[in-house]
Amino acid sequence: MYLPDLKQPNAPAGPTGSATILLVDDNDPFRSVISTFLQSSGYKVLEARTASEASIIAAHQENPIDLLLTDVVLPGVNGDQLGDYLRFLFPKITVVFMSGYGSSANFGSVGSQTGAHMLPKPFSKKTLLLAVGQLLHWKENDEKLAPVRAWGNVTNSVHPHA
Repeated sequence: MYLPDLKQPNAPAGPTGSATILLVDDNDPFRSVISTFLQSSGYKVLEARTASEASIIAAHQENPIDLLLTDVVLPGVNGDQLGDYLRFLFPKITVVFMSGYGSSANFGSVGSQTGAHMLPKPFSKKTLLLAVGQLLHWKENDEKLAPVRAWGNVTNSVHPHA
């Protein structure tokens, strides 16, 4: 997994270690690598192979899940439907969809809700951590402004309604 190195002078400092990320992908080796990247940067990572596993994990969480990082295409329920369910459980959750189909694919309403972002596969560790760090930093500090989008495509505006 490699993308060209992105120069990002205003990237937030490293994670505080307090953010919880729910990672959902049915590709076990890919999910394992992404989980390792996130954990090595201090994030608490909950892993699921399917949307139904993710739903069970989420329903049993005492503390909020800060970010959902999910593949768009999953067995059974898709990532967009999972995002809708988790927004119901955790209204302030940030949703990041991953897709190997690239930015040219038409996913209809996927990511159309406020707070949903798209991270095209493949991506580097640096790109992943930049995206996650910026989104969590943005969420903690000023939900009225969207983060820099050098790391991927955003399907629709991420500015909350005033």
